[in-house]
Amino acid sequence: MRRQLIFILSLVIVFSNFVFASDTSSIFYYGHTKGKICAEKWSVLEKLIITNNVRCKELKILKGFPYLRGNIKLLTLAEKINTKYSKHKWLELLRRADLQARYIELDLLPKSAREKFCKEAGINCFTGRVRAYVARCSAIMMGDEKRNHDYLDMVLKSALDALKEPFYGQLSCFNNPETLDGLLNDDTLVEIFNPTRTSANPKYLNKRIQSIKNMAPKY
Repeated sequence: MRRQLIFILSLVIVFSNFVFASDTSSIFYYGHTKGKICAEKWSVLEKLIITNNVRCKELKILKGFPYLRGNIKLLTLAEKINTKYSKHKWLELLRRADLQARYIELDLLPKSAREKFCKEAGINCFTGRVRAYVARCSAIMMGDEKRNHDYLDMVLKSALDALKEPFYGQLSCFNNPETLDGLLNDDTLVEIFNPTRTSANPKYLNKRIQSIKNMAPKY
């Protein structure tokens, strides 16, 4: 009987670390208060975007990760990245893609809807402040969830699943949907797989060191 109780309690603990994953909710519970608060406000914003039909149609939200989005080009990279460095670089691009679209969606919200979000978030409702708040919450949520050891693997799986899903959205938000208006340029993609390694002693520093040596007294 005691073993059964321990087993049941273990299951409760395991499942308490997860929530139902939808496009507008996280797959994890947040461990920090700031992450939880941001997730709640994010959910409010998502509902306003959906209700007012101002979703950008060029991107897909990763199910279970409402602050990550990608187009076909970006999501397809999930099949290729194989190092920790490339995964984190790719992950940051997903977050930036979401923010780039979200800023546009915020601007397109009716004034009353935008003010409702600002009231919920407890912030002044001018563009710069709203964008700063959203960007900060995006970073907080991702940082909080990254503490889960299987986070990256779950994001990769969600990205591959998203490739099979149709696009949802009503509005064209990007002049160039393939590059997301420069976010996914060739240099950015090359950097994911072939990071530029900087010397510990760049040229200007070497010159400075040599000049100091030349000025040193000769014995």
